[in-house]
Amino acid sequence: MRKLVVISALLLFAGIAFGQTLNKGGILWVHEWQINVDDDTVKQMQEYWKKNIIPLANKFIPEAEAYIVKGIGADNQNAFASAWYYKSMDDLRKYFNEDGTPTEAGGAALAEIMPKVEEMGAKFGGFKTCLLYTSDAA
Repeated sequence: MRKLVVISALLLFAGIAFGQTLNKGGILWVHEWQINVDDDTVKQMQEYWKKNIIPLANKFIPEAEAYIVKGIGADNQNAFASAWYYKSMDDLRKYFNEDGTPTEAGGAALAEIMPKVEEMGAKFGGFKTCLLYTSDAA
């Protein structure tokens, strides 16, 4: 839970810093993982994500904005998350059903994206959890 708060704070700060906002009805889908590697490898993993995953996401899921964030604080030095922001539930539902399974369009997009995600996971560490949030929540 503490990691979630840190990650959420980082995302909100990033939005403020770059003039972006989370719109009402927007969906934030967070994948968090832990890695135990040196700082050099951390930088390589972040660069891999930026150069390989984000361009694929932009191409095959244009309704989503993909980000990578690193945990801060002593307890979160090896924590990372990918955050996927959809402007609406309709945008998310084009690619994922309510139970989290991909739609036909989502399956096609994942077929293009997942080989690079799996390559990254094998090289740097796998996903630990998947969380889904909406800005409509009170």
